[in-house]
Amino acid sequence: MRDRILKVLIENNDKFLSGQAISSSLGITRSAVWKHIKSLQQDGFEIESRSGLGYRLIALPEELDQVTLVETMNTRIIGKNIEIHQVIDSTNNRARELALEGADEGTLVIAEAQAKGRGRMGRSWISPRGKGIWMSLILRPDLPPDQAPRITAIIAVAVRNALNKATGLETGIKWPNDIIIDGKKVCGILTEMHADIDRIYYVVVGIGINANMTQKDFPTEISSTAASLRIALNSSVDRRQIIALVMDEVEDIYFKYLINRDFQQILDQCRQHSVTLNRPVKVIGRDKAFEGYALDFDEDGSLLVKKKDGEITKVMSGDVSVRGDQGYV
Repeated sequence: MRDRILKVLIENNDKFLSGQAISSSLGITRSAVWKHIKSLQQDGFEIESRSGLGYRLIALPEELDQVTLVETMNTRIIGKNIEIHQVIDSTNNRARELALEGADEGTLVIAEAQAKGRGRMGRSWISPRGKGIWMSLILRPDLPPDQAPRITAIIAVAVRNALNKATGLETGIKWPNDIIIDGKKVCGILTEMHADIDRIYYVVVGIGINANMTQKDFPTEISSTAASLRIALNSSVDRRQIIALVMDEVEDIYFKYLINRDFQQILDQCRQHSVTLNRPVKVIGRDKAFEGYALDFDEDGSLLVKKKDGEITKVMSGDVSVRGDQGYV
């Protein structure tokens, strides 16, 4: 019932609603309305109460909750089913469990903090409580498994577009899965798949956005390469709005691709916003490393690099890291 009262207040946040109006619409007593309002206020919802007028929602708490997130979103499928945790080992792990249990496409797992957040190549991901957007999305694309890497490119374009809209700042893509502002990483994407030889059962896409972290929140070893939206803007951001924008962009780009199968359109956006192409790079794998020049993306999304001996090699995103010859970008 508390969630239903909150939903009514959100839908009418431009005006006061009397306790009688709320109680009549929900079929409860005015006393029950008052108790739930008090409970919401104790949890950080700023609700104005005026004698003779009723209640009006003024501001939401910083902590994320399912009701206000759903109300913020405009999507039909992506992010409509949400599971929120205060602390979890990894949102990707939980999303994988839900996917194996049959969770619908578009199911979203969010955590205020991760105890064992991870990035590509087994790296740990710093996920302080309440300062970032740590979420994982379940997708069930009707694609052959060898086209699964395209999902990373689709998500990268979607997140880049969303963060550009949210901040107004120049936002780039560092192949294959990092989003960059001012030469520093503000977001990482981790895509994991469960498939047979000819069928994808599900893809879990982990998205970690450094939203309201300050410089002191970053360990020394990554402080020169990582940043946050708050640092870039010099002001905090509304995490709900960021999540809603990301889900909106994902729904638009992902389903358009599944309908028209035009991956070149995705690659064109990757090229347009790439901070990797047309510059010297270092390709670092588990067993090898080499230097070259990033020429272009191949039709499958892999990176074409011209080595110093003139050979052009195709770099897959799996277990390699690509950096600029002078540092991270």
